Amino acid sequence: MLHHKILCLTLVTLFATTISSQEKDSATVVHSIHEFERTYDKITENKAFKILHIPVPLFAISALTYNQGNKFRTMRNTYVPNFRYHYDDFLQYAPLAAVIGMKLGGVESRSSWERMLVSDAFSASLMALMVNSMKYSIDRTRPDGSSNNSFPSGHTATAFMAATIMHTGNRLPRSPLYSIGGYTIATATAFSRQLNNRHWLSDVLAGAGIGILSTELGYFLADLIFKDKGLNLPDRIRESAPKGGCPSFLEFGVGYSIINGSIEIGKQIRLTSPGATHVSVKGGYFFNPYIGIGAEVTALTSPMAFDMSLYNGSSPSESYNIIRVHADPTGVFTFTGGPYFSLPVAGKLLLGTKFQAGYSHFLGNEVEIDIQDKMPPNIIKKDIIFMKGESSNGLIMRTGISATGIINRNLGIRMYVDYDYTSLNAPYRILSNPGEEKPVYGDLHYSKHKMHYFTIGAAVTALFW
Repeated sequence: MLHHKILCLTLVTLFATTISSQEKDSATVVHSIHEFERTYDKITENKAFKILHIPVPLFAISALTYNQGNKFRTMRNTYVPNFRYHYDDFLQYAPLAAVIGMKLGGVESRSSWERMLVSDAFSASLMALMVNSMKYSIDRTRPDGSSNNSFPSGHTATAFMAATIMHTGNRLPRSPLYSIGGYTIATATAFSRQLNNRHWLSDVLAGAGIGILSTELGYFLADLIFKDKGLNLPDRIRESAPKGGCPSFLEFGVGYSIINGSIEIGKQIRLTSPGATHVSVKGGYFFNPYIGIGAEVTALTSPMAFDMSLYNGSSPSESYNIIRVHADPTGVFTFTGGPYFSLPVAGKLLLGTKFQAGYSHFLGNEVEIDIQDKMPPNIIKKDIIFMKGESSNGLIMRTGISATGIINRNLGIRMYVDYDYTSLNAPYRILSNPGEEKPVYGDLHYSKHKMHYFTIGAAVTALFW
């Protein structure tokens, strides 16, 4: 009986100790989470952080892509090589025109006319000073070769200044769609400058950063002058996301894809990719803070390399030598859908993942060769189309992880890493009589084309709670 009592007492003691230990561990975890949130919130509420948190990443990405302009320009030349429309000359002013129109129409805004005009004058002056001083000191040639004032993009700087005036200067209480609309127009202006072959990617990234920075500084200077005078609405633009809110979203992303895979035709011909540029539009609807469903549209463009070690067109029976091979870029267009998952780890930070499947469309490309006759006078024939590729369709599977920093209630910056797997049967016709006057192409050859690729990217995210 005594042994039973001792055993029961021992078990009760062990159980109590275990529960106490678990409570302490749980308390430590909760305390650590709260400390992380307090530190994160302290950093993000700092005035300098509020002014610089968007422009600095844009300037950094601009610097990283400054010497990679041709890679991103390849996407434009692959999908829309003949794009020539000049609506961006007017589109850049649309958000500012909307702000003035709403003000004239009596829509309540953050500032009085006097305060708004002074703030906007500061913003425009700072933007013009930064853009023009850099344009004529850096002296960068435009993609179309028309002039040497490409960097940064003045149209993009103006558009993002106007969008930020709508977002920061008016603080409209009715709907976040005002700000989302303004930045959508600014983004469209930036991409139009690239589509029109007037700017490199780094030009528009720097222009966007300058437009946002100049407006933040312009309104900061005006706030120092006016203080509370002429302030109609409380400063609510930095509202945090609601606790327990559903993070539905619409976003635009840019990334770089590292491709593992090749186009193989038989045992002698192989096309490989050194890497690809990647753009995407994504949207998701969340049923609760953790689970949602959505879709993505992406476009990938890659230069292609022809592996000469597997093919040699200069055998003794032939009368020419191959002296140059050029493979045109190709692209993959995709549409996918599936579940999204989100985990709020702080008031302004979300971690996420997804699992998707869908449709992929492979763009056909061509391979050109230059050949030289073996016999004198060794005539060189250039730009002979050696391989003609045709488009094809297939399936794609995608997953990935992401981290979203919430700038304010309706705006976030998402960093992501995606993994894609797609299998395409890319059809090619091969020239059977190089050097002859009338080219003859053989039957279609269906290549083994399986691609695995990782995409590292960043996205601007509009949040709808």
